[in-house]
Amino acid sequence: ENVAGGRYDAQNAGKVLEALENSSFTGKLRSLPLGVETQLTREFENSGTQLSGGEQQKLAIARAFYKNADLIILDEPSSALDPIAEYEMYESMMKACENCGMIFISHRLSSAVMADRIYMMDGGMVIEEGTHAGLMDQNGKYAEMFRKQAQNYAEVAE
Repeated sequence: ENVAGGRYDAQNAGKVLEALENSSFTGKLRSLPLGVETQLTREFENSGTQLSGGEQQKLAIARAFYKNADLIILDEPSSALDPIAEYEMYESMMKACENCGMIFISHRLSSAVMADRIYMMDGGMVIEEGTHAGLMDQNGKYAEMFRKQAQNYAEVAE
């Protein structure tokens, strides 16, 4: 019901489960005691569950996939996810959106690598645009910021 925005039944069950899979929510779904029938709060049901911020984001993305929109716009869709969950979510989203357009806004430039087109903004203006490889070759603001973020990951790994 949360994904469909209304009644959940045999007619839309397949579409709901596909949307949950496309948003990388199925791992969490499998762990829920009542599966898709689990209440998403403990307020009304002791057997309910509380979702993390990242799980809530994945559920919200599943709603967008359920609607089968021609264009999906996401603002910081991975902000509450760890790097592995972020990668898996973007992989699923890219596969699910092969036949639709997707715009995502992100300050995490590692997610931009998968994008067909990147628009770097500063002060409300587009200052650079292109593919990841092209922007890295330009060696401008995008490349500078990407290297700084990548350096932070490298330092943590060391």
